[in-house]
Amino acid sequence: MSHNDLIPPAYRTLARFWLEEVSAKDIDTLTALPDLAQTLPALDGPHLTNLAVEYQRLFGFNLPPYESVFIDPSAMLMAPATDRVTQIYRRGEWQSPAGVRTGAPDHLGLELLALADWLDREQLAPAHQLHTRHLALWVVPFILTLQRLRPQPFYAALGELTLDLLLTTLPETSIPNPTDLFPELPPPPIYRGTDETILADEGVVEPERNGGSPFRRLTKRLLCPRETGLYLTRIDLAQLGRTLDLPATVGDRFQMLDTLFRQAMQYELLPELLDHLSHLLAEADLAYGQVSADYPGWQPYAQAWSYRLAATQHELAREFVV
Repeated sequence: MSHNDLIPPAYRTLARFWLEEVSAKDIDTLTALPDLAQTLPALDGPHLTNLAVEYQRLFGFNLPPYESVFIDPSAMLMAPATDRVTQIYRRGEWQSPAGVRTGAPDHLGLELLALADWLDREQLAPAHQLHTRHLALWVVPFILTLQRLRPQPFYAALGELTLDLLLTTLPETSIPNPTDLFPELPPPPIYRGTDETILADEGVVEPERNGGSPFRRLTKRLLCPRETGLYLTRIDLAQLGRTLDLPATVGDRFQMLDTLFRQAMQYELLPELLDHLSHLLAEADLAYGQVSADYPGWQPYAQAWSYRLAATQHELAREFVV
């Protein structure tokens, strides 16, 4: 069996553990990837329960494994970025296996399964497009975010193996200028009655009107990976608050970050909060640079993400004179 013959099964094995929690029936599957198997001391009840809890902590509460979250201007599921993935599935005549449950078709596990099937069938056109225009674009920032969450060894290894396999098998193809790597997608929807419609209709400068937040626009930008250059998790935001010794915040990511800005302003800690955000951006830039050094073929993608990090740094400096 050649090295190339091993690639589709490896993608399938990785996909299985992105899609579902580990179960006792996975013993045989894990033998195909010893680097994963050795992270598990046992597959008994207590260990499986711990892994299930960790799976939910990581992917249920902090890091949605969906392309649209990273690529779409809305950073939401079932967005236009999701339609891009659905279209490539359709062109490649690929359907999700029966019984697989995900929140959207652009789940990482499904994309890996599609890639494996196309490689097996030697359908190189959809396989290359999915690999170079989708997976290579968003999975690295996803995996780097996972590393910040300090996952249990099994999920740390799952992320590292997925990143390594995707980037060592990245097809040698013509990649456009890094500024063209992100697809053109519609802007996020604006709903009637929101701060945005107030601004658009009346030209109000301060969005605090009618109870709106003065930090709304900046918060929305910072929570959109396509705009910001990285994904800020709930754990990131909670850690920022603890670092500044601010009262604990609860709610979704928008509520948490908006509250952080409000509290930092109230306690005259806004410069410190901005410094910590800037540090997170700088760390992400270093991480992208390290990945592109380890995998030179990923360099254009690293530049595309770094452009966004630099733009966010500029936005923070422009928004606040501190």
